[in-house]
Amino acid sequence: MTKKTISFSHQARYFTFGNLSNETEYIWIVFHGYGQLAEYFIKKFEGLNSQSNTERHYVIAPQGLSTAYLKSFTGRVGANWMTKYDRELDIENNLNYLETLISNELKDISSSKNKKIIVLGFSQGAATASRWIAHTNFEISEFLVWGGMIAHDIDSIFYKKMKDKITLFYGDQDEFISEEGLKTNLIKLEKLDITPSLIPYKGTHRIYTDVLNEFIENSLR
Repeated sequence: MTKKTISFSHQARYFTFGNLSNETEYIWIVFHGYGQLAEYFIKKFEGLNSQSNTERHYVIAPQGLSTAYLKSFTGRVGANWMTKYDRELDIENNLNYLETLISNELKDISSSKNKKIIVLGFSQGAATASRWIAHTNFEISEFLVWGGMIAHDIDSIFYKKMKDKITLFYGDQDEFISEEGLKTNLIKLEKLDITPSLIPYKGTHRIYTDVLNEFIENSLR
């Protein structure tokens, strides 16, 4: 048996919220977690723009390339970024997809120096987001890791780029991020001379809009 691969044209869906204009200050690229769909995940960010300023934030939500029924063979469908099966191929496809998507969306950003790019990775999306940050030449202003972990297999380039730009959000009842797991992650970052900002919150493995809004109010003035 011989394993082979082939390249071909592929269409992928993603969603945006807001209007990208001269008034835009912050461009968000948000990565959903395992079993979620971008069209629902992006709703967590619809409150970013107030009625008085509807163009301050522009949100881009890519969707994982693999979809499946979440239970049995019917019902709700979810997407994911990768599995352990042929993971290297999934990683390569994700990077090519994301770079093409973001380059197309932000092709005019070079002429607008006042815009900042914020990347948020939730759960499984945090690892995919960190791999893309390591791969891309776009300048990332903030990396928000929410209920997830930075990929273990990225090189030092990522940490040099994001040294003072990482914020970790973790819930006191998060069923997937234990206190021990958080400590292990912090020790790893400390060895790399990285001291991330920490934002604990009361809650489970989900994004809370009030916590997000408080971060924006305090950190993105």
